[in-house]
Formats: sequence, structure tokens, C-alpha cells
Amino acid sequence: MAQLSGDAVKRLAREIFDYEISDHHARAAANTAGAMLTLSRGLATLPRPGIGPAFGYGNLIAEAEHLHARKV
Repeated sequence: MAQLSGDAVKRLAREIFDYEISDHHARAAANTAGAMLTLSRGLATLPRPGIGPAFGYGNLIAEAEHLHARKV
């Protein structure tokens, strides 16, 4: 799986949230996100009927709508 880079985090923060972060914080966020994504692969093996995958389409859309509602 490809690693999320600090530069990618900085671009996302700037382009999506109009927010500037330091190289140090961008690398830390990239490492944290990478660890979360790696661990999330095991969520599908848990016996949780009716709950979608943490990074599944439905949950991503719901989170995007939640974030958009807070900005408006």
C-alpha cells in the first residue's frame, strides 16, 4: 500500500481547508493516517453486522456531509 506523504497532507490541508501546516505536523499527520488505514484493514474481519467499513463509501460520504454542514 502506498504511503501518505507529508507533502500530500500539506496540499490537502491547503486545498480543502485553506489551512497551512508545518512540515513536522504534516509528517506526523501522514504517519498517523497511515497507521489508521493499516489497522482499519482488520475491521472487516470483526463480526459487526450492519456496520459499514470505516473507510467505505457510505461512511466517507456521511463524514463529508457532516464537515460541509459545519462550514455552512
